[in-house]
Amino acid sequence: MFAMPRINAIPGVTVLLAAAAIVGCEDSTTEPAEGLSREETEALYLGMQELATDTTPEVISVTPDGGVYACPLGGQVAATFQFSEETAADTVRLLTSITLDPEGCVLPSEGHEFTLDGNPDVTTEVNTAIVGSTFEFLVEGTVSGGLDWMLDDRSGTCMIDLTLAVDPAQPTSTTLSGTMCGQEVEFDAGGLVPAG
Repeated sequence: MFAMPRINAIPGVTVLLAAAAIVGCEDSTTEPAEGLSREETEALYLGMQELATDTTPEVISVTPDGGVYACPLGGQVAATFQFSEETAADTVRLLTSITLDPEGCVLPSEGHEFTLDGNPDVTTEVNTAIVGSTFEFLVEGTVSGGLDWMLDDRSGTCMIDLTLAVDPAQPTSTTLSGTMCGQEVEFDAGGLVPAG
């Protein structure tokens, strides 16, 4: 039978193992990446909205349901548009979907410069209904998806889950609320809703 060595019989090895464990722990305990602040999240939202509503973008290529467009400071964004109209009784519904898939898209907004890649992309869907008999203007919508972002020396992923709320008495009074980049947010969303 072999006798197990006693720990105090090999103090040099014990000290080396303890030192290695301490160094290993120091190397493996890194601070988590700092996410976007509320103000930076709002800047990212405003920049994406400006990009989505640009009426004179630089076209790189055209696709059957959209195109690829140049971003303001480099990179590109693929945009896919879907529109449909349905009529039932006295109600007309307009369904609109816009998907943005950025690739190395450098986007300035509110004094910040973001570089964005789709993870996988961001989709804005708006369902507008006009009821002829009552002249009601009803709107539902969402903004969802995800982006990889870089800002200065930081980077991360921004998941988006926003719901559109519209005041039926004032259709231009609209908000988007929910979560974006880990923040509870509420934004003015008047530009998403067509004029009634």
